[in-house]
Amino acid sequence: MINGLYLSAQGAHTQQIRLDVVSNNLANASSTGFKRDMTVFESHLPFDFVEGNPSDTPEKLANSWGGTTIAEIKTDYSQNPLQATEGTLDVAFAGPGFFKVATKAGKFLTRDGALTLQQDGTLETAGGAKVLSDEGGPITVNPSEGEIFIGAEGIVSQETEGDLEEVGRIALVEPRSYETLKKVGDNLYKNLGSERPAGPETSLKQGFLEASGVKPVNEMVNLIETSRAFEANLNMIKFQDEALGNLLSTVPRL
Repeated sequence: MINGLYLSAQGAHTQQIRLDVVSNNLANASSTGFKRDMTVFESHLPFDFVEGNPSDTPEKLANSWGGTTIAEIKTDYSQNPLQATEGTLDVAFAGPGFFKVATKAGKFLTRDGALTLQQDGTLETAGGAKVLSDEGGPITVNPSEGEIFIGAEGIVSQETEGDLEEVGRIALVEPRSYETLKKVGDNLYKNLGSERPAGPETSLKQGFLEASGVKPVNEMVNLIETSRAFEANLNMIKFQDEALGNLLSTVPRL
């Protein structure tokens, strides 16, 4: 009976984690360049079987399983659909890679290409992070001059008195291992490992934005499924607790 309580509690906890992940995906269904997360489940053998403990375990208990936990939360980094916006400062990644940006908290990576131009001419993301050049400094243009062009390789140019002048080149990087990336909120990633310049398969498309990788209908189905599994585990805890209480109440007092 107690074993059942533990398994149900474990199941509720597992579904609660998945519920948090799915809810976060849904909340970012319209976030530019957002990569959806997925929970990876791991089933376990019975504890006594793994540890080689007592051999006189009742047959039904010996054949029971050891429950399920979350092995890891993985991010799907595959390419998201591109949406045409015709915005001069809207750029999307076609292929792998990230912008390197800086905030007061440090340097991060992002695929959010909805850029903005500040009064001092600095290019920033929608979240207020400064877009860095391949030399490590911010990209700055003259806000009083002409149109801005962003090339496929990240070269930023500006029309000045009829001529096109190169302003700088946006740092396009890729982690050496995607396992070292950690989401920190605001569509930013902290790279806990090393990185390298993005390869030739990576390019930028001006006038486009990368859509979120979340499919709302699929995530709603996952949300309903997870909520019901979570509720079922809670009901099993309640049922087993009541059954245990009834059993104990029938035991004669000495």
